[in-house]
Parts: sequence; C-alpha cells; structure tokens
Amino acid sequence: MCNVLDNSLYIKDRKRYVKISECVTSFNSLYNKNNIVQDDIFNILENYVNRHEVSFELLRYPVRDAELCACTFIRQGRMFVMINSAISLAKQIFAAAHELYHIYCYFEEKDFSLLQSGSILESDVIEDEAKELEDMEANAFAALLLAPKDRLEEQSDVYHLSYENVSVQVVLKIMDIFAIPYKAAVLRLFEEQKIDIKTAKKLLQISNDEICRQIEVTGKALRWQKISRDLIRFGSLSEKMYELEQRESIRTERLERDKARLKEIVKILGKPVR
Repeated sequence: MCNVLDNSLYIKDRKRYVKISECVTSFNSLYNKNNIVQDDIFNILENYVNRHEVSFELLRYPVRDAELCACTFIRQGRMFVMINSAISLAKQIFAAAHELYHIYCYFEEKDFSLLQSGSILESDVIEDEAKELEDMEANAFAALLLAPKDRLEEQSDVYHLSYENVSVQVVLKIMDIFAIPYKAAVLRLFEEQKIDIKTAKKLLQISNDEICRQIEVTGKALRWQKISRDLIRFGSLSEKMYELEQRESIRTERLERDKARLKEIVKILGKPVR
C-alpha cells in the first residue's frame, strides 16, 4: 500500500501537483463554487461537457470485468462516460472525477487523443496506485476536487478533528464527509500536511478487512460503500424513448421491440457479477 505514496503526483512531481491544484481551483470557481461535491460529481460532469456544447451521455451499469471502473469515449461527436455500478459508490464518485480530468484535458488543453484512444480507468489505479503520469494527474485532480483544501480546513474545524496521533476513525470521518476512498483520504491528509509521511505509511498498512470492519462498527462512510448492481442507466435513452412514444413518432411495433430488447439487456446486466 505504501506504493500509493511513492506513486502519487505529490511525491513524484511536486511542481506538476501544484499546477493540477491550480486547475482544480479554477474549475471549482466556474463549475462548483464552494460546494462539497460527493455524488453531485455526476451532475458536475454532465454540466461541464454540455457547457462545451458537446452531446453527453452518462452510462452507469454493472460490468462483469471487476478490473474496469470507468471509461470515456467519443462517437460521432457525442461523448460517453461509463461508470461501473458494481463497485462501491465512493469508487464510482472517484472514478467519475478521474474521468473528468481526462475530459478537462480534452477541452482545456486541446488533448484530442481522447478522440482516438478514449480513456479506460482500471481498478488498480484506485485500489493500488497509478503508474502512468496522466493517471497520477487524474487521481490528484479527483482527490483535490472532491476534498479541496478550503473545505478540508472548514470541515476539520466544524467536526473538531485532531490530527495528532491520527486513528482510522479520523480517516473514516474524512471519507464520510467527502465521499472518497480510504487511500485518497490518507493522501489528502498527507498532502495538506495534516499528517507526516510516517503516519501516512502506518495508516496505509492497515488491512482492507480491518477498515471495512471499522466502517461497519461505526457506520462512518458506510453510505459510500454501498454497491448498487441494480443501478442501470443508459444516459438519456429511456427519456428519448418516452418522448417518441408520447409524440407517436415511431411505429408501435418498432417501439415494443426496442423496449423488449432493452429489458433483455437490463436482465443480463442485472445478473450477479462474478
């Protein structure tokens, strides 16, 4: 787990980390203001793309490949972001913020590689560490956006959090407030110098089983650990089908076939992920 520190942008390239931090501050001033993001990240993502006058579809459904957390791609001028709903809500939120960085680069830095190759976020980038520079940047962007410095300071004061002899319980409280995964919470405390590197390494050595046990016992951050495999959203597809039905713009037979096919896909996706 300590490789999470070694392969963080904050450690690897402090100058670039500061640049990403500045990007987040600029982004927040335009698209989020002073709000704590949490699961509103999905609305922020959609709003950001739409304000660049690009059609956008957010897809959320369970994926049988447990390694795949999210991906972004563009087809015929429309941008799609897929989030795997078979991972915890905290990881879905982080994955959406991570993908937002790639999209931000596409629009703001004119990085058009997204057109050709797309973006795929695998579980080890969230679970273990990011090794590629762009994923390090995206992780830093996501963590800073979800738990920005000012809000971290504010909430630490509100909840009277002490960072001397930090326990897992304090980290869980940060997770609960900002809806971020455990490792991201530890990194944010380290990056803002709330804890030193020795404490960060100690916290990162705690097993996932123990962290899960403490979440269950205390209830802290429990709401963000839920896995909603029954959450299946195909962007605006259902809405558009409804509009067509109301306007009677399509033959009944065709509409019924499409509905039946959609139900079949939903049934397949709803089966347990192995």
